[in-house]
Amino acid sequence: MNAQSTNKTLIILIGILLAANVVLLSFFLFNKNEPKKQERRNYMQAYLKTEVGFDAAQMVQYDTLNSQHRRRMKEMFDIIRKGKAQSFKNIGLNNFSDSAITNAVDYSATQQKEIEMNMLKHLKDIRGLCTPAQQNKFDTGFYKVLVKP
Repeated sequence: MNAQSTNKTLIILIGILLAANVVLLSFFLFNKNEPKKQERRNYMQAYLKTEVGFDAAQMVQYDTLNSQHRRRMKEMFDIIRKGKAQSFKNIGLNNFSDSAITNAVDYSATQQKEIEMNMLKHLKDIRGLCTPAQQNKFDTGFYKVLVKP
């Protein structure tokens, strides 16, 4: 091949690679995880409706309960994020001393415990919406919904 045809071939290859990169980049930028998140939220709704047997009134109560829970958890995560930033600052200000690290870990563990408590209380509240007949179904299957991808 002569130099001119080699250059043409290289320019075409570069163009193809550039187009592939643009397509891939646009795919990642415009393909948000929101549908997955929404899908995950629907697992519990579907479980309560189909497996446990919630009626329309119970589903309305569940939706209200779930909205309140999500709002509380969002507030909690915002507070945790700010507290964690402060913990990291304190670690740096204290020259990464063992006590500063221990304080940061203790803060993190306390916050994680609070998150778990809120989650379990939320499940208890959902269970409270069940009729006595539905409670057994809920008790034997709710954990399967929580571990779905």
